[in-house]
Amino acid sequence: MIRFNTRPRHETREQGFTLIEVLVAMMVFGLLSVLVAYLLTSAMTITRSNRSSEVAANLAAQAIDQARSSTDVFSVLSGVTTTTVDGTTYTVTRSAGWLTNAGTASDCGTSGLLQNKTLNVAVTWSGMSAGASPVQASTLLAPAGPINDPTTGTIIVHVRNAAGVGVAGIPIGIAVDSTITPNTATTVSPAPPATDVDGCSYVLKVVPGSYVVTIGATGDGRISGDQQQPLKLSVPVTAGQSSVLDKQYDTAATPKLTLAPGSPATTMFPTNLTVTYVPQGDAYTAQVTMTTSGGVTTTSTPLFPYSSGYQAFAGTSVPVGPAGGGAAICLSVDPAAWTIPNASGNVGVRSDPIIGVTAGSTGTVTMKLVTVTGISGRWLVAVSAAAAATVGDPGCATGMSMAFAKAATNSVTLALPYGSWKLYSLANKTDTVSTSPVVASTSITLPAGSPAFTAGNIFTLDPRAP
Repeated sequence: MIRFNTRPRHETREQGFTLIEVLVAMMVFGLLSVLVAYLLTSAMTITRSNRSSEVAANLAAQAIDQARSSTDVFSVLSGVTTTTVDGTTYTVTRSAGWLTNAGTASDCGTSGLLQNKTLNVAVTWSGMSAGASPVQASTLLAPAGPINDPTTGTIIVHVRNAAGVGVAGIPIGIAVDSTITPNTATTVSPAPPATDVDGCSYVLKVVPGSYVVTIGATGDGRISGDQQQPLKLSVPVTAGQSSVLDKQYDTAATPKLTLAPGSPATTMFPTNLTVTYVPQGDAYTAQVTMTTSGGVTTTSTPLFPYSSGYQAFAGTSVPVGPAGGGAAICLSVDPAAWTIPNASGNVGVRSDPIIGVTAGSTGTVTMKLVTVTGISGRWLVAVSAAAAATVGDPGCATGMSMAFAKAATNSVTLALPYGSWKLYSLANKTDTVSTSPVVASTSITLPAGSPAFTAGNIFTLDPRAP
């Protein structure tokens, strides 16, 4: 039997979305989702930032209120504290200083003024937006009573480390300067307090006169910027004025230096050897203590830890200790002072590497070696001398003397600083060079390339390359 399809011809089968339509829909949905998520995140971030700013403002105001409520303006100090609120860590940084005439803050009142104190508080927090500024608050603090007395003076001490940061806990002493007469100074009691967190100590209402102020204590392992342990300063005090001491005092560096590296194990060094250290400031000459182990002679001198390090050379370039003031009065021991070219056209340079000031730092001090024969049982003393002008030695105006122990053998090797020398042979340790014979040039062997002996058996140890 024949069957006929009775479905209308215009009816079609139901169809779904095509793949392209699905992909487009998903992409649009994804973009909308990202936009909504971004807006929600931004709103939450702004809300959190606003809340953090409010907390920071409250913390800054709290720090200002605490400072204003203090009865002692000297107790308002710089410092950093942290606190956590609702999982966010806030850092409160206080910067205190005395107001100068120029309207700026001065640490410890080192401008000489102790009138009004400024305090700036800055608060930051974890998760701050990039480029966001800390919340800040400032105030001006006035002492409860007068600090300065027109009939007395003030001593202000500011102690800083090598980085220029104030050092806390440094003891300060003050005494009448007994070397000055007449002197109207009187004993100060009680003793000044140790430096506070800003490195400051104040001595108020001091009777005018001359005093000695001591910064630090013997054996504290620290040293001043001018190489004193502890630092002692003569300070005049004038009525109605402030005497300001702004000094560096830091943990001493103790680099280990090898003297005359590569020299024979039997080399003899001067018993009174000095070494001159050249930091970023004035040169400093120190009497050194030597140690010999395994045929190597070393020394270690406490030094202020200047970050630039030191150069060093044997001999006394300036008076021993800080009194030298950087005036090079014995030039011959400094290789850099040999500025006249020799026959080869060379001048002197400090060739030894820079000596560091960190823990475990080492260095070298180059010295010239001289062999002397025929002096068994004798004491040798080398005295700086003036060589002929043609030699090019810059000279040693103050003179220098290097003494050696008794020679145990007939031939010894001596280590000496640069310069021109005359060598004396003493029968007894207590003899003087004026009554002792000069060692003849025939008994002395100089380093290769040394200038020839000049009149009077004077020989020159030259730092210039031959």
